[in-house]
Amino acid sequence: MRRILLILIILGLTGGVVWYFSSKKNSSDGQNPVVTTFKSFFPIGNNGASGDVESSIGNETAGQDQNITTETSLFKQITRNPIAGFSIFSKTSVVTRENKTKETITDNFLRYVSRQSGYVYEIKNDSVPLQISNVFVPAIYEAYFVEDNNSVVLRFLRDDGQTIGSYIVPIPNENPDGTRTQKEGLFIADNIKSVAISPSQKEFIRLTTDSNFGTFTTSDSLDKNKKELFRSPLKEWLVSWPKIDTVYIQTKPAGIVDGFLYKIDTKEKKPRKVLGGIKGLTTSVSPSGGLILYSESVVGGFTTKIFNTKTLSTRNLGLSILPEKCVWLKNEDLICAGNTSVEEAIYPDSWYAGIIGFEDQIFRIYTQSNTFDVLDQGERGFDITNLQVDEINGLLYFINKKDGLLWRFSF
Repeated sequence: MRRILLILIILGLTGGVVWYFSSKKNSSDGQNPVVTTFKSFFPIGNNGASGDVESSIGNETAGQDQNITTETSLFKQITRNPIAGFSIFSKTSVVTRENKTKETITDNFLRYVSRQSGYVYEIKNDSVPLQISNVFVPAIYEAYFVEDNNSVVLRFLRDDGQTIGSYIVPIPNENPDGTRTQKEGLFIADNIKSVAISPSQKEFIRLTTDSNFGTFTTSDSLDKNKKELFRSPLKEWLVSWPKIDTVYIQTKPAGIVDGFLYKIDTKEKKPRKVLGGIKGLTTSVSPSGGLILYSESVVGGFTTKIFNTKTLSTRNLGLSILPEKCVWLKNEDLICAGNTSVEEAIYPDSWYAGIIGFEDQIFRIYTQSNTFDVLDQGERGFDITNLQVDEINGLLYFINKKDGLLWRFSF
């Protein structure tokens, strides 16, 4: 939602061109694309017939540091165009060989959504990208994968430049002949302020508002079986769902305003305060709910701390890291992007607004000992967001906030 608000400001200053959805030939299965019935601003790129074609990209591309060779670089650029969201996952299957022996095979998948077109692409086992959906929705700002990565919630601006639309696209399975048959998606409520996906991907929660309340509602991945979780006279919240039975809601952070974090048991449906009275509060909750990484605004900058919900103790990390630039590991250590110090400004406001950008180092933080290792010194100048990690293969995936491109880092 923060990114959407920033985009609204940019659109208000610079204007935009209204683009209509139109037919576009599918490069993967030869069918006509499914076209939605709304309009949308299209501020990025060109929507010509070949404007969204992805291809395999090596570690080094034109315009980047040619002194770092592909043999020594730990980074690999994954996409050529900006993306709105991605998901990494694996599937295990048993195959029978010609000698009738059975073998267990694990395939690794990366799926991502083109910001330009809304198409979903898939990379299997580090092969070339393949377009696997055929619903054309331009100018996507956020994308959330649901239903075991078989559907995706696309978030965009309608043509008035103010209304936030949300559309669920089913990702078609592969037919025996290798083609895919795209089904129509479905719209969900306009002006959803915040969205979070459950750990199982079977449900998601959204915040909607009216003149009186902000209401949190859960539903299944097809937007059915809706249940109201909580209603508040306050309307500006961020929501996360790190633990299967617990949703966390946080007041929107601002550097000069006290922030609060609450947890809501999905059965009890009552908010309980976890943290509060912290200026510029922004948080990330561990999968077990036992640890909370949070940042606090101070004069000219911010500090980053870890709160233990069992012992009620707080430790200062000694790093300048915003929690949204981190990902939790299975043992509840962290991989984070940030620095040891930052330029003087009001945080996190200045970073959200794009006034301040970071050139992030990459750290592995050991939460039990409150120590860290530096995995990368930040010489490439990435402003890292949307981190996801493949622990088995030692791979960190992230989006560079400066250009929206997807990268991979081997650690």
